[in-house]
Amino acid sequence: MEVIGIQATLDRMELVRFIYSLFPLRELINWEGNFSKTFIYNGVCNREDTGDNSGFSGLAIQVESCISEFSTVMTLFRTEEKHHEERELFLALKISERFKCRTIINVPEGFADHPYSSLIVENGKIYEADDCGTIWGDGEGTEVKIIREADIKRYDFDKSGNCILSDSL
Repeated sequence: MEVIGIQATLDRMELVRFIYSLFPLRELINWEGNFSKTFIYNGVCNREDTGDNSGFSGLAIQVESCISEFSTVMTLFRTEEKHHEERELFLALKISERFKCRTIINVPEGFADHPYSSLIVENGKIYEADDCGTIWGDGEGTEVKIIREADIKRYDFDKSGNCILSDSL
């Protein structure tokens, strides 16, 4: 599962279409409201689905509002656990670039010294940030504070959402 905070107010279908453009070999389940209606997007249409989706092999996306400075939260479900941190950073970079906004994700395991670290992506750069005592991290407080630019390896992903290990960006 990948969770990305986005410092922009984005329409659910705008994000669905964008994520699909990155991973066009996977259909996307997407929910309207708080799981009130389920749709499946295949690159052409977003059709309502009334089944239980138990046999669905695609990805699932949820888009919610947030009261922090990252007003949109996108969660991508049904992804491979392996390389989920790399995929999360890949998506944060791509979303930031496409929508010209800041994004925030959890810091990869073993990267930071304390549990209140996040990564912020802005203008193609990645920063380690402190989210302790913030609306984003704790539900109350101030905004997330950037600590320093982060030197972290970037990976690319294929059209199915699988990590390409041989090339780093």
